[in-house]
Amino acid sequence: MAEDALGKTVKQLKRERTTAKSSFTRQANFITRGVSSMLEAELKDEFTKLSDCLRQLLDANDDYRMGLLAEIKKPEEEEEEAVLEKQQEGDIERTENEAETKFEEVKDIVQTNLWSRYGKNELKTAIIEAENACDQANNVVVESTNLECYEVHLTLLEKRIKELTTVMSAWERWIPALLKDELDNRVKDLRTASNRLEHKRAEFVTARRIAEQMRATEVSGGWRGRALPTPATPIVKIKPTTLPIFNGCKREYHRWRKDWESLQRQGEPTGSAEVKKLQLLDRVEDKISKDLRLSTYNTAEDIFRVMENRFPSQAGEDTTCEGEPAKESH
Repeated sequence: MAEDALGKTVKQLKRERTTAKSSFTRQANFITRGVSSMLEAELKDEFTKLSDCLRQLLDANDDYRMGLLAEIKKPEEEEEEAVLEKQQEGDIERTENEAETKFEEVKDIVQTNLWSRYGKNELKTAIIEAENACDQANNVVVESTNLECYEVHLTLLEKRIKELTTVMSAWERWIPALLKDELDNRVKDLRTASNRLEHKRAEFVTARRIAEQMRATEVSGGWRGRALPTPATPIVKIKPTTLPIFNGCKREYHRWRKDWESLQRQGEPTGSAEVKKLQLLDRVEDKISKDLRLSTYNTAEDIFRVMENRFPSQAGEDTTCEGEPAKESH
């Protein structure tokens, strides 16, 4: 008997399956009707609920089948396998197939909507930014004076690869099948290129060492036959200070910029425009950098000009931080 095996009658099990089927159908229809008006997080959440409804329906369908089998199985037939009637078996299979087909239909709708509205641009932007960072690092000429510049490029590339990995993980489920291989290969190529560029660092270190040895040889040869020079005053090397990060607070912008430029000049006395730009991008919060598309500008001065327009802090201007309510004037 079904009640002995499952603790419920066949009638109860069938009612539970009907309830699960109704919940699944309502959730599927809700998503289908409102898919275009839902935001990314809301749509993902509703699809997760649909997945849970499907699981509950399939479990209830299996329990109903087991109840039917237990109901027709007689004690003297314990070693024999019970078989459902053709109509009952067809009802069980039809319920399962219809639910899975409906689920795939809704999944395709959700995937198309999420990918076209959110995932496509986010993932492709992350890939392009990483590819650009890779190209910039690869274009640095191997010279002794370029070691620091190259290391800045590698740091930026590592940051872009991590961002890409996070975005790829978030959207992997929703990438259309026709694009998946292409995007996977681009990400794989970037990781390979990143490893190769990391190994290339040794070439810059070697170039620096050779240049230092040549300078030492020239100095040694130049002083032959001359009186020894007065010992130079020892130079105390100060550990470089970390450049400050701008978090979007308008009233702090001008103070941050002044501190950043002062410390950046101390840490990078060569005045390299490329290094300055990369260091600036690294010290602006990612959300601000992406919102203002700062990585698309050529120089640090261009970036500062854009930020100056976004974060004015002069008399009469709004001096609140991003996300803070504006203060009322009295």
